[in-house]
Amino acid sequence: MIALIARGISIGFAAGMTPGPLQIFMLMHTLRHGARYALWLILAPLISDAPVVTIVLLILGQASGDLLDGIGLLGGLFVLYIAWGLWQQLRSGVHLPSAEAVETDATIRQPIPVNLRKAVIINALGPGAWLFWGTVLGPLVIDAWRDTPTHAVSFVVGFYVMFLLTMAGLVILFHQARRLGAQAINIGLWVGLVVLVGFGASLIWESLHGLL
Repeated sequence: MIALIARGISIGFAAGMTPGPLQIFMLMHTLRHGARYALWLILAPLISDAPVVTIVLLILGQASGDLLDGIGLLGGLFVLYIAWGLWQQLRSGVHLPSAEAVETDATIRQPIPVNLRKAVIINALGPGAWLFWGTVLGPLVIDAWRDTPTHAVSFVVGFYVMFLLTMAGLVILFHQARRLGAQAINIGLWVGLVVLVGFGASLIWESLHGLL
């Protein structure tokens, strides 16, 4: 079970560090209003992912072991595709919103629930959660559940705790970006890239082992 929790934690870190629409939205509000305001936005995945997780797990729960291995193989390739996109961004320079690009003087601070609702919509409308849960996390959770429900719950908890902590760390880090510089963020992105490649490769290996 420890290995399963460690896997959930590692992929949670990589997912949190990978630049996406939700992360950009949070970082823009960090620059506009500070970390205390933007930290509330990390709760968006807990709200938007609930229906995604329910639907995906209900469907995959009826799948055979071979089908789960096949989906896991696609999931490993999908993770490597994400890693490739992050690698391309790192090579060309990751362009996160800068303080100069945010019109702080003209920005009116909206109530936290309003922007949290926007963050939920941004996360829900993107295909990322469906693809990630459908091809990566979902098969792992179902496989762990068939072993013992405790393992499955531990994996999901480990993933979301690290996912949210990583995004919270990004918000705090970006809040201090003027002093720390962009290099600190790039280091975290490189670590996330390494974790993604390792995780994707392990998914492919285990899926092929199951199929063969």
